[in-house]
Amino acid sequence: MEWNQKDKTATMPLQTLSINGQDPIREILHEKVPLVIRGIPKASFWTHDDVANRSCFSEIPVFQDMSLTEWLKDAKSATAVTLCPWKYPQAEAIAKESGIAIWAKKYINPVIIHPLLRLWLTPSYHCWAGTVGLRKTFATWTCLFPVDGALSVTIMPESVESSLPVHWRNCIVKDLTAKDTPFLSDLKYMDVILRPGTCLFMPAHWYVSWTSHESSTIIPMACTISYHTPISSLAFSGGASSPTPPM
Repeated sequence: MEWNQKDKTATMPLQTLSINGQDPIREILHEKVPLVIRGIPKASFWTHDDVANRSCFSEIPVFQDMSLTEWLKDAKSATAVTLCPWKYPQAEAIAKESGIAIWAKKYINPVIIHPLLRLWLTPSYHCWAGTVGLRKTFATWTCLFPVDGALSVTIMPESVESSLPVHWRNCIVKDLTAKDTPFLSDLKYMDVILRPGTCLFMPAHWYVSWTSHESSTIIPMACTISYHTPISSLAFSGGASSPTPPM
């Protein structure tokens, strides 16, 4: 992995662990650095086939003029970059129908949440499709993973905040130019490729965006799990009503 800048790169390792072995993962999570976990069970929910075959997705009120199923069918065949058009309330409603909570409770939550912290850390679930622009994490840990297609994820530490454009919300970092910010050369970011079976954990106060990886032939379907404490949940609620999209 490399930290990328417009004119130069600086190598910096990104820790990668297997889902098997809970204690090493929890130990590294205490270091509050991004972590890639491989070998997670591939999800069968929120894939293109799942959405096409389950009528419950058509009934979720995401759009006024078409159903979610119809939108995904059109977006799947689109040649241009498809931006995810919905926000957190809709993403949460989709997640409730998807079955992600059942899957996460079985495979992910026990690895992350220590038994003594079950009343302190509360997971919230969201489902996304296509490209998701830049946003900032608020949760103690945010888990991002693709279920269909491959993701090219861009992450940045909070220290780059002063170099971002004033209106950085939902922007794509690689598309930024000197017209957007005079401090473009100071923007350091890390690119992470995620495929089904891998996930990325990010601590609070990191910037993240993702788009379809060049190897993917369909718009990516992805999910996030945000592990909130009561304090981070309040921060998220406040951020949700601000111009800055939280996670």
